[in-house]
Amino acid sequence: MPQYQMVNKTRLMLPEYGRNVQRMVRYLSTIEDRTLRNRQAEVVVGIMANLSPHRRDTEEFQHMLWDHLFMIADFNINIDPPFPRPTPDLFSPVPSRVPYNQGYISQKQYGRSIKRMAREIVQSDDSPQDKEAVAVNMAKFMRQKSYEYNNEFPSNEVVIADLNAISGGGINLDSDTLDNSRIEQNRTANPRTRSNQNNSGQNNPKKGQQHNRKYTKHK
Repeated sequence: MPQYQMVNKTRLMLPEYGRNVQRMVRYLSTIEDRTLRNRQAEVVVGIMANLSPHRRDTEEFQHMLWDHLFMIADFNINIDPPFPRPTPDLFSPVPSRVPYNQGYISQKQYGRSIKRMAREIVQSDDSPQDKEAVAVNMAKFMRQKSYEYNNEFPSNEVVIADLNAISGGGINLDSDTLDNSRIEQNRTANPRTRSNQNNSGQNNPKKGQQHNRKYTKHK
C-alpha cells in the first residue's frame, strides 16, 4: 500500500489570498537586501491586487493591500511601505466600556424613566394647568405600566401617592382628576371570556338545539 506523508500546514492568516501568497510574504523576511526586499514586496502586493482588478489602481485599495501584507506577515517584516506602517492594535481595538446605569429602582412596575419624567414636570416653567394635564397623562401611563407588571390595575389613590413620592412631593393630584380616565378591569382584562360568552351557542350545538326545541314547543 502507498505510504502517505502527513504535511503540517500553517494557518492561513487571510484565506482569500491563498497559501501561495502567504508563502511569498513569509519569504520576504528571508531577503537580506532591503532594497530588493521592498521591490519584492511591491510584486507580492501586485499579485494580491488580482483579487479585485477593477480596484487595483485606487489609493484606498492599495492601502488595504499593504495592511494585509503586514497582517499575513504577522507584523514581523521590515519593509518600507508607501503608507503608514500598521500595528496589531489597529486591527483589534478594545471597545470602550458602555456605561450601564446600575442604580436601584424603588418601584419597578413603573420603570426607570418615571422619576426623570416627574422631575421634568416639577422643574418646567409651564403653567399649573399644563403641569396638571401632563401629570394626569403620566398617572395614566403609570397605571398601565403597573398592569403590565402586576396584571392588575392599581387604584387612583395608589397611583397618586406613588407619583407624589416619586416627584418628591412636587406633584399633587386629586383623585377626582383620574375618575374620567379609569380603565375598568372587567372590560379589558379577559376579552376571550366575552367572546366565549357571545359564542356559547355556536360552541355548543346541543345547547342551540335545545333552545330551538323549546321555542318550537312554545310556539
